[in-house]
Amino acid sequence: MTKRILWVGEAAYPLATVARASITIIVPDKFGAIGRLFKFAGTVLTAAFLLNAANSAAAGALGGGQQGSDSGWPVVLALIAVVLYFVFATLPVLRQNRLYALTVDTAGPPTALLAWESPGPAYELQAAVTRAIENPQIEFQQFVSSIIVDLRHYQFGDSVNIYGGNGNTGVSK
Repeated sequence: MTKRILWVGEAAYPLATVARASITIIVPDKFGAIGRLFKFAGTVLTAAFLLNAANSAAAGALGGGQQGSDSGWPVVLALIAVVLYFVFATLPVLRQNRLYALTVDTAGPPTALLAWESPGPAYELQAAVTRAIENPQIEFQQFVSSIIVDLRHYQFGDSVNIYGGNGNTGVSK
């Protein structure tokens, strides 16, 4: 049995199969979150103002120009919806810290992604894995507890847009 294993949670990565260990900085997509907030707010507030104008016009046509006491309720509801969207969808992204991720690629398909909020542990583990790969005579066992990170809130890697071409395949969202 080999003593040259990197344990990530319940997964074991034998060092003989590690092809690369690299550090990547994962940055929260704060601009995207703010953009989504503005898009949501613009859509909801525009609809609310149009609905409010339609209500006012209908009240004016039916009541001879009288304004109802509840004529601004669509705008109030839209503002409440925008505030709730900010609190539950935008604020969590804005509060996220950048993560320093160690990516451990193996000779086969499995890849481990380990992330920390400070760069020290990522660089230390990368150096330890690299030393162990360079010196196969030494024993190496490292245990890393796993955490859950929602990567939908982060911009990871390069963003690429491809236009045209023939026979391209990819992921469509």
